[in-house]
Amino acid sequence: MKTDIFFSADQLPNNVDLKGCAEMFSHIKEKTLSAFFVRDFITTSSSIPITPSARLSTARELGDAARRLELEIYIFNPGLHSIKALIHRSRFADLILISPIPQLALTSNSEIIAQTFFEKLACPVLLSPQLPVNYQEIIIFFDSTMSELTALKAFLTLFGHQIKKVPVTVLMVNSLSKPELFLERYFIHFVKTNFDNVGVVPMNGVDIAEELAKWTSRVDSPIVIMGKMAISLLSKGDVVKKMFSKRASIFYSND
Repeated sequence: MKTDIFFSADQLPNNVDLKGCAEMFSHIKEKTLSAFFVRDFITTSSSIPITPSARLSTARELGDAARRLELEIYIFNPGLHSIKALIHRSRFADLILISPIPQLALTSNSEIIAQTFFEKLACPVLLSPQLPVNYQEIIIFFDSTMSELTALKAFLTLFGHQIKKVPVTVLMVNSLSKPELFLERYFIHFVKTNFDNVGVVPMNGVDIAEELAKWTSRVDSPIVIMGKMAISLLSKGDVVKKMFSKRASIFYSND
């Protein structure tokens, strides 16, 4: 079965941009790449819809770049640009890749965009400031919800063989409930099974968003793996802007 990667094409593509995407997933031999326009599905008072001529020009440039790289690219054009169309399409994707990060998501509109766009996506999502990325550290946030495990499993499916030796820090909100204590133990065992260098840091009684920003500021090009908590983080545009200033990526799942 082919891995279905659904990526944003709002930034005018060129050979270098698409080459970065191709390099990022070069280890996946059987894959399909489909492009969509974020601006079709994000509507705020300050958002500017993509014009038909710009859409046509971008699709043409994408096609030319894809031919040079011997890639097969599909353009997602549902006709009716409602978020529901994107939700239904995302259910059949293995990953939504958004790179670079839309500037609207880093402004006062971030809370609205997190709730009306990022929260609605029905497959794992990778937000990355650039491609390809050589991750220097993997930061896994865990607060005993299953969405974090779903995100981690999806990340391992896509990148597991490439990142086994990258240092990992698990930021854990510890539970006082016995069933969740067992879950935490199983989770840490699972992480240590898949990575060589793992550290665990308790996160109780702190501002999660600010702590994540602090941790991502320690190294260049870290990636944060999260579950549903990512939506709360993405609603805080100023904090996310700090993270992306260190070229941090966010990989999350709502499921």
